[in-house]
Amino acid sequence: MTDPHQVPDQPRPSASGSGLTHVTGLTTDTAEARYAAEARQGALIAHEHLEHVWGWSSPAGQKRAERRAAFLVDAAHLEPGVRCLEIGAGSGEFTERLAQSGCQLDALELSPDIARVCQNRVGDSARVLVGNAETGAGLPQGLSYDAIVGVSVLHHLNLETAFEATFRRLRPGGRFAFSEPNMANPQIWAERHIAVVKRLRRVTEHETAFRVHELRSAFERAEFEVELCEPFDFLHPATPPSLIDPVQRLERVLEGSPLRRIAGSVKIVGLRPIRPAP
Repeated sequence: MTDPHQVPDQPRPSASGSGLTHVTGLTTDTAEARYAAEARQGALIAHEHLEHVWGWSSPAGQKRAERRAAFLVDAAHLEPGVRCLEIGAGSGEFTERLAQSGCQLDALELSPDIARVCQNRVGDSARVLVGNAETGAGLPQGLSYDAIVGVSVLHHLNLETAFEATFRRLRPGGRFAFSEPNMANPQIWAERHIAVVKRLRRVTEHETAFRVHELRSAFERAEFEVELCEPFDFLHPATPPSLIDPVQRLERVLEGSPLRRIAGSVKIVGLRPIRPAP
């Protein structure tokens, strides 16, 4: 019987000068420069408290992480027996939480230094892979997934190449769920457009963010079915602990109002359609 998680073998990755791997024809000099920049950034920050760097370590940051993880588990239908790929595992903040669903989890991370941090954190609850979502390098040959998820990773990628190289691993009927920074949010906009803010926030030159219609359109152009794409999240990671509860109550009101368009994040959920056989 054919394993439903097996897909036809793809060209084998070849070594690149940056120490990462790539599939011939899917990268450009600009892409290679981005990969190298990400690897350098990872090496620089891997020995810091990464959750602090990325805003997850504060009490409010932990609340935000809990909410995102619950969203991913629910939207992607993660449970025992589901094979899931997390793109952009980082330090394992979400890898650890996703693994608690009981799913079979592969966690893909571009930076070898940060991948080691992730593996040390999650142990054998997930398989941490050093690889590249734009090329498929590092992914097991011939394996497909029931779900692909991630937090704050798509804005690092060329989505066209990522759809071709990695999202094709999503089986027909398989689900995806992501949370991304919202370009309509004033802080996110400033981090991407004002040099001093970008530098203070450690935003790399190639990082971007998404407006709702841009993210939805990107998935729909790649022939994915989008079930939901909307802004959410007004709880800033710097919120003092004493204000978290009232801010969360206000957040529920704002997310139901026109002001939700400037929320901090965008979430997207959908699936790869099952196409009838020709």
